[in-house]
Amino acid sequence: MSEATRETRAADRGAVDRRAAERTRVLLAGVLAAALAALAASRDWTSTTDTGHAGITATTAQAGTDLASWALPCALAGGAAFLAMLATGNRARRFLGVVAALAGLATALAGALHLSAGPWPWAMGAAALVLASAGAATTARAGGWPDASVRYEAASDGNTAIAEDPVSLWNALDSGEDPSSPNITASAQEKGRS
Repeated sequence: MSEATRETRAADRGAVDRRAAERTRVLLAGVLAAALAALAASRDWTSTTDTGHAGITATTAQAGTDLASWALPCALAGGAAFLAMLATGNRARRFLGVVAALAGLATALAGALHLSAGPWPWAMGAAALVLASAGAATTARAGGWPDASVRYEAASDGNTAIAEDPVSLWNALDSGEDPSSPNITASAQEKGRS
């Protein structure tokens, strides 16, 4: 293999690694934002204290789910969309990005309608905007993100066969090589089945 070919492959692997890192950051931001929005939606937003005729005081609290019933389901739908993106290809990620962005906007609207209810609607609204942004970023950028299978394709570029002992097989799996690769010898594959 020539030096230019090696440099090209290294540059390609570097670009794939950068896109994979971007994918990880966006997916993590979406999941965390959805979790924070769901937490904020489930907290008590307002409380009122009433004194009855007998002098007994009672405090009544209203959670975000009481004031904006759609906030929690929308936040959970956005989080579920991001979790589903971990197991899907780029086309499905784009669709799920739209779902997450719309869920984030609906959750942000719920927070915006109740900003006077305290700090939790503010927190939910901010988290929901991050959720919507992550969904929009996914929709815009998912076409360039590598699929999970790229890890195995990149690892099987070499033409050397993996040794037949079990330790080498485990090391190959740990480094991301596909166990069904033609680079693993037939006798090593047979040992792995037994």
